[in-house]
Amino acid sequence: MNSIITEQLVNKTTFLVGNKKNAGKTTFLNYALTQLREVVQPAFFTIGIDGEASDLIFDTPKPKIYTEIGDYVVTSSLMLNKSDALFEIIHVFPYKTVLGRLVLAKTLRSGNIELVGSEDNKQLGEIIAYLRNEENINTIIIDGAASRVTQVASVKNSYFYYIIKLDQKSINSDINKLRTIALISKFRGFDKIEDRENKMVFEIKGALTESKLSMIPVDCDILLIDDFTKIFLDFSQVTELTEKLEITYKIPYQLVSFVVILKDIMKEDFAKILESHNIKETILYNPYDY
Repeated sequence: MNSIITEQLVNKTTFLVGNKKNAGKTTFLNYALTQLREVVQPAFFTIGIDGEASDLIFDTPKPKIYTEIGDYVVTSSLMLNKSDALFEIIHVFPYKTVLGRLVLAKTLRSGNIELVGSEDNKQLGEIIAYLRNEENINTIIIDGAASRVTQVASVKNSYFYYIIKLDQKSINSDINKLRTIALISKFRGFDKIEDRENKMVFEIKGALTESKLSMIPVDCDILLIDDFTKIFLDFSQVTELTEKLEITYKIPYQLVSFVVILKDIMKEDFAKILESHNIKETILYNPYDY
């Protein structure tokens, strides 16, 4: 499994997206970094604040983010000073947060670090562009915000893991979300559509919501939207829509894998649920437990 993780992440910009708060994104980040360091010096950062000892919303213990010598980290200057690690500041970004200005730093002594990230998707895209184009850092992991995939749309040609924690009390809604992500991640980019000029194309600006479905012409062949993060429909609504037309994206993104953390559900039982819903995407089961 380790070599698979490394192959999936090297020379790519990859987002870690969770289905809920405390889904396990930070733990998976630590796990992935351990694999990557064997072959490359990765860069990593977050959206918002991460790495604190307890969750700011639920006040529950959180896993610490550990940085090792050679890592590249984007966080605030204040967090560098608080860390027990030692850093060299490589670049100061023109973005201020309530916890200091954002900087790119290289780890000189290993230790724990609290991450502070960009406050909007525009800043996020600019930071990634700087890492790639100015510093030639091509293996980048972003610990995304809980329950949001919109940050994936900040960067073209990016990848994402969808990390989902399942328990009995929310199993139905979580499976519906998993099915929806699996479905919409398969839709093609508009440039891959053959014979486009002879088909009726209708574009929806912004989010595709239930209220906008009535706007779609009845003779529409192709529905064009920006990317999969703009779809705010459930599985049944998306399925019904695809029976009438093809949904395509201006910018396609690639789902690498689902990372499934089972709380009070047996792996064998969950596998049967996947089979019953014809979900065939790659699944990593609690990979950092093995």
